[in-house]
Amino acid sequence: MDLVSQFINNYNKRISFYETAGRLAAAQLESTLQSAGIRAMVISRAKNPDRLRAKVIRRNARRPTPYKNMKEIYDDIADLSGVRVSLYFPGDRNKTGDLIGDLFEIESIHHFPEQSNPPTYNRRFSGYWATHYRGLLKESSLTGSQQRYATAHLEIQVASLLMHAWSEVEHDLVYKPMQGNLSDDELAIIDELNGLVLTGEIALERLQSAGNKRILSKKSSFDSQYDLASYLYNYLSNNFRKEDVELRMGNIELLYKLISHLEINSVKAIEPIIRSVKFEKDKRNISQQIIDQIITGNARYYETYLELREENHDNNEAAAEAISAFLDIWVPLESLLNRIAYQNSPKQRGAFNINTLKRLNLLDQECIRQIASLRKLRNMLIHDIEIPDTEIIRKQTSKAQELFHKLESQFNRNIS
Repeated sequence: MDLVSQFINNYNKRISFYETAGRLAAAQLESTLQSAGIRAMVISRAKNPDRLRAKVIRRNARRPTPYKNMKEIYDDIADLSGVRVSLYFPGDRNKTGDLIGDLFEIESIHHFPEQSNPPTYNRRFSGYWATHYRGLLKESSLTGSQQRYATAHLEIQVASLLMHAWSEVEHDLVYKPMQGNLSDDELAIIDELNGLVLTGEIALERLQSAGNKRILSKKSSFDSQYDLASYLYNYLSNNFRKEDVELRMGNIELLYKLISHLEINSVKAIEPIIRSVKFEKDKRNISQQIIDQIITGNARYYETYLELREENHDNNEAAAEAISAFLDIWVPLESLLNRIAYQNSPKQRGAFNINTLKRLNLLDQECIRQIASLRKLRNMLIHDIEIPDTEIIRKQTSKAQELFHKLESQFNRNIS
């Protein structure tokens, strides 16, 4: 049996491995895109064995030295496990790329069309517009039984829904014809369809831009997380420099649920909140920092947020009790610090800022250090960044109680 046939037989035995890896990657990506407010269809597949055979034979013929063993073939074929992201709006390609970079271990990125690869037939239009990412699932995103899938090489193809549809037609008819080569007339029609698709992408970009302008109106309300995402992307891009704010949007779907529940899901209600956020480059994303500004110092809002938040970790009873006890003292402490900051710096609204407290020169360095440490723990607990040992949470709760009583006796007479 020749090497290619041996490889295909081996691949057939392992195909379920690549199918599962693709499904895991697609599920992660679909969930993240939805949470980030990006409209898309996400599908996965393992490479079809018949098409794989043809590809291996074709690549082997082009190599200066033929394949020597199966490992060389496996290393050379990057798309045994594939994920396709079909965007409703082509303007979301860069945002999607940022999310893919966060989710996966990226090995290489390929942008199309490639000027170095001329088309195989004469055409007037530019052809396939897309970005392909090659990489691996992150081990940290997988459960114990899923860890083996972190070795599967993935190819993630990102393009508009229109472009993917045209690409399928061209791919099957032009590059891999099953019934002979196409005539010049057929090739011209495919080229003409490409022109229509590119025109359609321009129309979709204009449609998205028109929707963005509508949502920016102060009379607008947000009907979905997609509207909210569009507003936030545009507001932050227009009002902040790239070096001042990192556009990691996070779970906009959760933010949308919160502002809807609190009945502040309109531009008029949310814009003053966003303006008051002092965006920091820490482990929190944009959505989390806006949520912090909304719920700060308000026990009812904290409770609402915690009820809406999807629990994606399993805390034991002792840990859950420790977290609850910490938040019970943190919320009044946070409220007190907010009032201290506002009373002494009226421009400071909402959540207190550590740098503002330092500038006011009202607290000693040890007190500032304790506040920073407690807020870091609060951020980890409230946003599931990390759950420390239960004993650490209990010790920090005691420190928070001591600090609250100290500041309350020091400032409560002087603040309203």
